[in-house]
Amino acid sequence: MAEQHPEVKIIVKKKKGGHAAAHGGAWKVAYADLVTAMMAFFLLMWLLNSGSAEVKKSISKHFAEGPGFWDTTSGKEMIETYNKGILPGGRGMSPLPGEGGEGGLDPAAMEKERAAMEETATSIEQAFKQDKLLQAFQDQISMDFTEEGLRIQIQDKAAHVLFDSGSSKVKPYTLSILKEIAMELGKLPNRVVIGGHTDAQKYASQAYTNWELSSERANAARRVLESSGLKEGQVCRTTGYADTTPLEGHDPKDPQNRRISIVVLSAATEQAEVKRQKSKGSRDFK
Repeated sequence: MAEQHPEVKIIVKKKKGGHAAAHGGAWKVAYADLVTAMMAFFLLMWLLNSGSAEVKKSISKHFAEGPGFWDTTSGKEMIETYNKGILPGGRGMSPLPGEGGEGGLDPAAMEKERAAMEETATSIEQAFKQDKLLQAFQDQISMDFTEEGLRIQIQDKAAHVLFDSGSSKVKPYTLSILKEIAMELGKLPNRVVIGGHTDAQKYASQAYTNWELSSERANAARRVLESSGLKEGQVCRTTGYADTTPLEGHDPKDPQNRRISIVVLSAATEQAEVKRQKSKGSRDFK
């Protein structure tokens, strides 16, 4: 009798590739691209529908004539319109308050501020030319622009000193000078810093020095300015510099170093000062 062998069954398993592949991640990428394209398309349609006929015409000319269209008169006018906002209620490229410019200030506002300061300087200069009393002091007044803002300096002159020798008592004509300046500065919204300066001549006694003298003279000038036209709170600081900042090109002992400086702070300078004070406060030990 022949030996019987057990029957061997071969089972073939087929992998189901089609349906399983659908559960992969490739389709998600394609779907995301489709959604992005649709969003861009509908955004374009909305912009074209919301824009004026002039905007649509300018876009058409850009594609018909090329980028050179924006150098033409029509193109420049369109750019100006775009800067103001091409949609109803839009602000275009104009920065919001606190955006753009130095220290987060609007460049247009900075230019306007500078123009106002220049106009004030011109008014002061004209006042000293027209007033017969003040004409004699024209060469004692100097005005220039620094990084801080408009600086006005009133210097001593041999025949016309600003204060009594060694004291902070203001001369009568110094009152007239300060009053004229105060009337013009009071028209500005900017805050003011007042500084007192002396020459390098030392006092015989150490009990009273140029530090005390310069500080008291700055405060004397402040009182006159505040009572003659400056607004309440417009003066933000008075400083006595003693003989530490002589005029450029002058010997420290030159009497012309005895002067009062009035700096009209720009908005950018004041903003930087506020930030500096906040930063300083955050580093204080507790």
